[in-house]
Amino acid sequence: MHHLDVVRLLGFDAPARPEDDHGQVVPEDFEFLARAVPAGVFAGSVLLERPDAVPVRSLEEFTRPTSMRIGDMEQSLRSRDQGLWLPLHPEPGGMVPWGRSATDGVLLWDTTAGDTADWTTVVTDDDFQLWLDLPFSASESVGRALLGRPEGVPAFETVEEYESGSFWKVADDMRATATALSNPDIGAVEELVARIRNIGVPGIRQYARELVDGAAENTKTPDLVWPEDYLAVMREFPGGVIAGMRVFPVAEAARPTEDPVFLQWGELEGRAFGWLALTADPQEWRVAWTEPGGISPTHLTEQTFASFLRRRLRGDDSLF
Repeated sequence: MHHLDVVRLLGFDAPARPEDDHGQVVPEDFEFLARAVPAGVFAGSVLLERPDAVPVRSLEEFTRPTSMRIGDMEQSLRSRDQGLWLPLHPEPGGMVPWGRSATDGVLLWDTTAGDTADWTTVVTDDDFQLWLDLPFSASESVGRALLGRPEGVPAFETVEEYESGSFWKVADDMRATATALSNPDIGAVEELVARIRNIGVPGIRQYARELVDGAAENTKTPDLVWPEDYLAVMREFPGGVIAGMRVFPVAEAARPTEDPVFLQWGELEGRAFGWLALTADPQEWRVAWTEPGGISPTHLTEQTFASFLRRRLRGDDSLF
């Protein structure tokens, strides 16, 4: 989706394209969107960082207002002995914040690509334990949020309008999530799904479900032969990092390994994580992992995909 599509969805007039070197430091679609749309909240969920001037001349200058937030991310991860599959700015190729969510999450560019036009989006929650990998530009991320917003939520609000409008729905949703998570009997799947949904950026669930449906179509089977707890989570989570662990997009799950009954779905610090598919019923599969170069997987016979990740989100990494 082009930035002009977003501007048209919002009902604003698209400004004439300036003759200048946009897109040299940050993607030009973001710069044009920042010029075309006043400060405010998209779909009750997304706010753009507002550069002092466009085109942006310096990445250091652009990231200065978010430098404390980057520091919070790094400190939070270090306190949990966690790392990321990508560095954070100002490290070379580090992720750069371009927006935030109404629930205090962060939207960042994956700057791995040399061309800023190819930078994609990573979305994190406010606790920096969920990092969602999205192959979208800033404009497409905003556009999907607009198209996926709940009924009754305005496409765009000024900050003042938001504080007297959609803010109250966001607050209600966050309270409902906190109430659900405080239930000591909450199931592992329900807890993971609640935390993912609490990121609060519309369009993510639809994209995650597109990936699951696409995987089913590619395998030419109506029902994917994977544990149901895995599918339930991956219908909400498009791939990324959960509690420091890289979880592959659904299309990359169950990738071949040297052991034909070990099906990998993720990795952590060089370890391969997956299931030992010892029976024909995937609901009986349990988590296993191998050390780098290891041959025989360690079988965690009591841990499903969802229960294992929930333990990590709760700070328990004592299983290995």
